[in-house]
Amino acid sequence: MGSPSILRIERINYGLGAALALASLLTQSKSIALGVCIGVALTCLNFYMLRKLITKWTTAAQKGAPSNAPLLMLPKMVGLMLAVAAAVLFLPIDPIAFTVGYSIFIISIVVETLYSSVFVSEPANGSTERQDG
Repeated sequence: MGSPSILRIERINYGLGAALALASLLTQSKSIALGVCIGVALTCLNFYMLRKLITKWTTAAQKGAPSNAPLLMLPKMVGLMLAVAAAVLFLPIDPIAFTVGYSIFIISIVVETLYSSVFVSEPANGSTERQDG
């Protein structure tokens, strides 16, 4: 499944991405809106694939089984780099807007870090509980 933290980061990423994409579609020019939307789509896809690989890797490690997930990280990164290069070089997008859209994962990680440090306690047994108050 994945740790609660990585799942929260992914959900925050989707939410922020959707809000940013919608805002850009309603307020910006075509090239800027397209850049933001493609950046958001690529970062969400990248984070989804990364979560799947990390979950596969850590689950296998807990069981003491070998995993090919680390070997799949390199092709994932090469594919991501090719997708970014193709988007910037061949699509009619604003590269700065693309960078803004792609960078939402950083904000997602910061939001999750702040949320976890304030609201979530993780006991030694590994379960998570929400602190109220």
